[in-house]
Amino acid sequence: MNVANIARRLAAGELHYALGRFETVRRGYSLVRGFGRRPRGGPALVPTLFPRVDVAAAAEAVRRESVAFGFDLPVEVVAELQAFARTAALYDRGVPHPFHHDDVTDGRLADGTPAVLGLIPEPIQNAAVRRICNDHMLLDAVTRHLGYRPTKLVPRLFWSFATRMDEDERRRRGQTIDWHFDVHDFNFCSACFYLSDVTERTGAHALVCGSHRDKPLRFLVGSANVPQDEVFAQFGADRAMIIEGPAGTGFLEDTSCFHRAMPPLEGERLMMQIWFS
Repeated sequence: MNVANIARRLAAGELHYALGRFETVRRGYSLVRGFGRRPRGGPALVPTLFPRVDVAAAAEAVRRESVAFGFDLPVEVVAELQAFARTAALYDRGVPHPFHHDDVTDGRLADGTPAVLGLIPEPIQNAAVRRICNDHMLLDAVTRHLGYRPTKLVPRLFWSFATRMDEDERRRRGQTIDWHFDVHDFNFCSACFYLSDVTERTGAHALVCGSHRDKPLRFLVGSANVPQDEVFAQFGADRAMIIEGPAGTGFLEDTSCFHRAMPPLEGERLMMQIWFS
């Protein structure tokens, strides 16, 4: 996104897209949102899915390294979401009609149309998705990181299919294979959950640890997509992390760090993501 397009989005009323890039704005926004508001007390009515999480340690890890681990889902919740995702109607920018998971073989539909992503609309309608979004330990960790309790929760549930499609077509279909940082709001973070076994070859999430801080001005006023050589020159290639893990692996991330989705080369990835702001 160049300066002209930032100006266009400002004119459209998307003030957060310009200002949410700046660390000082995010901190100030958190102070204002959190001022005078006491944390909610009392026992939780529903048991947490993440009883082993230390929310203070998780928030500190996100602040320091951009990511905190340990938000792993129980096997029964993973199985419930897998079953839901296998039968739900799916959508892809390049496919003119809804389809289902079992309609995809080797990255193509029966008529030969490539399938890159399979997005499930309105996943919040699923009970397991709602339970994760409302989990009190997850929300406590997010609140500790943001400095205020989030009021916007946007879940996404989608398949990423292995396909021979070139990178330009992947980008047109909405697959975020380039290094980039998010600007969802004036402040925000995300929780991510692998619902299939994920390796580097099946679409692992990658990030540059600590890159949510100290971005140079040229990154902040230019495109949110930045070439890998420039990202690594600024933050160091040794800070790049590829997150692999079995189904159920979960992590909390400050997605204003540089991150990307590695395109699946074999198999497929099922992932749930929640945007908090």
